[in-house]
Amino acid sequence: MGNLREKIFCGAINDSLDRLRNEMCHKYKPKKENRFLTGGITYDISAGKLTYDGVQLEMSSKIPQEIAPIKGLNLKYFRDVRDMMNKGDKKPVDVKMENIIRSTNIQELKERDYVKCTFFYKNSELYTEDEIDKIVKAVSTGKMVLPEIPGITTLPGRAVIFKIRESIYHGAIKNIMDMIKANETVMKKYELSPKKTGAIGENAEKKPAAGHTKKTAQKTAPSKTKTKAKSKTKTKTKTKPAVKAKKKSAGGKGKKK
Repeated sequence: MGNLREKIFCGAINDSLDRLRNEMCHKYKPKKENRFLTGGITYDISAGKLTYDGVQLEMSSKIPQEIAPIKGLNLKYFRDVRDMMNKGDKKPVDVKMENIIRSTNIQELKERDYVKCTFFYKNSELYTEDEIDKIVKAVSTGKMVLPEIPGITTLPGRAVIFKIRESIYHGAIKNIMDMIKANETVMKKYELSPKKTGAIGENAEKKPAAGHTKKTAQKTAPSKTKTKAKSKTKTKTKTKPAVKAKKKSAGGKGKKK
């Protein structure tokens, strides 16, 4: 029975995190392994872990690679993001700098530094008896409908799973948005931007510049032709008097002889 409960609860937790990942990848630029990119920073939301007294969530954000060559700057960047996260309403229970090596292909490995935040939600933060009672009453009176959950036959049981899903989703989205805000603030401090970090964020799809370039080329092409035509006309008008002047002088010499 314990294993079944754990399986159902873990399924509910990770369903909420999958929902959040999909939304973030749709809102921002999707990356491999369900990561996403915004503001030049890559973010990763790990799978949730169920403990005896709550749920543990882990989220990571990449430290910009451009500051890595400057000795000690990546550590300063990490500390600034950590300090920002510790000022939030929901403080992480642990923040550490983690070095991750990812394989891009058979011959290439990429080593990156990440800020990794661990959040913990107690069972009392996920649901309370009063909240479950309200959901049960709403379903019983037809004001609310709960989805069927395999392995859960009772209404209170389905209400608990529903509440866990909603609590994890809303808590996790607050956590990841706090991380995005913290990185944006620290990047401004170090005068970093998506262009400097070599990554284009969620605005990568907007490419109006290409159309303007074509229009400019079309406008400039005729002006070049007109310039050439004018220069040729001027050259002809200048050379004709010169030729006549030579003929007159040649004729004048003949008469003197």
